[in-house]
Amino acid sequence: MQSIIKNGKDFRIIPEKFESSTICDIIDSNADTITFKLPIATDNELLDYNKDENVEIFGSNNEGLVYFVTQIINRDERNITVKMPESYKNIQRREYSRVDFHGELSFIDYKDAVLKTEDISAGGLKFISNIPLEEHLEYNININLSNNLTIKCTIQPIRIQQTDYEGKKAFSISGKFKNIESIDRIALVQYSFRAMTEAENINSEK
Repeated sequence: MQSIIKNGKDFRIIPEKFESSTICDIIDSNADTITFKLPIATDNELLDYNKDENVEIFGSNNEGLVYFVTQIINRDERNITVKMPESYKNIQRREYSRVDFHGELSFIDYKDAVLKTEDISAGGLKFISNIPLEEHLEYNININLSNNLTIKCTIQPIRIQQTDYEGKKAFSISGKFKNIESIDRIALVQYSFRAMTEAENINSEK
């Protein structure tokens, strides 16, 4: 497990208060603990990282994405020491789950092209557009997630179908992300995980 951690990069850490999630860098590890530095966390966000509380951590490695849950042992200013997890999960591209998307999607070169967003995963998204776009071309986009994170990448349409939207001709477009940073891919996995968890909690309360 220690070698998996050491070979990882682009880590994001998520406390119990999701809005305080941030990037983190490994500064030390041994058989029992890992110490991360949270370089850009605000003072208020750091208050949400408390001893004995659980955190989720995502990172990337040569096999895809690595995910594990662990417990905070200590916080010293920006440094967080957590328990070395007993297990982890490798998340492959085929495991990217689609969830309803309530954030914002915009095209750099086509203002107001997006009529409605439908779903999103770490691999791509589906939306309704007032222009057909073209398959196999790449388009520059901004994705604004509900946790105030903006992702900049390109999208390549892989399926375009004519549809009706509010009585007018439109196009249902499914596309895959291209030229996306691994840290942004992790943010999308994080967003999907949280959306699925919230949906499960709502269903269990019904």
